[in-house]
Amino acid sequence: MQLPDPPPFLNGRQVLTDGVHEALLAMLVDGSLKPGQPLRTEALAQHLQVSATPVREALARLEATGMVRRLARRGYRVADVPTREEMAQFVELRLLLEPANAEKACARADQALVESLAQTVETQRTAPTGPNYANFKDFLQADWAFHSLIAANTGNPFLEQVFNSFNGYMQRYRAFDQHVISDARESCAEHSAVLDAFRSGAPEEAGAAMRGHLENLLARVRSTE
Repeated sequence: MQLPDPPPFLNGRQVLTDGVHEALLAMLVDGSLKPGQPLRTEALAQHLQVSATPVREALARLEATGMVRRLARRGYRVADVPTREEMAQFVELRLLLEPANAEKACARADQALVESLAQTVETQRTAPTGPNYANFKDFLQADWAFHSLIAANTGNPFLEQVFNSFNGYMQRYRAFDQHVISDARESCAEHSAVLDAFRSGAPEEAGAAMRGHLENLLARVRSTE
């Protein structure tokens, strides 16, 4: 298999599973590892210049996201690309939960939460958006952090737990969706509308703005079919 050079942070020292996970994630998102391709633990360990143990642990984490799959007696393979319908269904699921999250979190928001949300929007606004994972991962992390902060501040730990279960699907959705973030301007503007409602202390407006954001996202997903 033809792979890029190991990232510098993997060279010449003991590496935690987090570093190997990040390296494998970059290969998956950038397309160095193709859908359906076998993932040989020893070969990946040799390429990344690490032992097999952190590779196995990282693959297990990636399996939980759906980005790789494990077949009995055949090891790991890169997962198939999700269909547009599957991506749309995932956004529909988020629509059932996240407007309520926004309304609840806004009703109990303090200045610290508003400032944290504002920081994620600013990070998104200034982050590069391609052409590879190394360039757009900050944007994706800020995007997810915005929604995660809201879920974490609803006051309902069960809502937060359900939202956190989406993380694997979100990684898979973004990984196989595109190699350049094409809706950065729209996403930032929509997040800003949610933020404005939090600043105004308007829970119903926050819920409506979140619904509008996800409905627009759903339309963007379907428009590429």
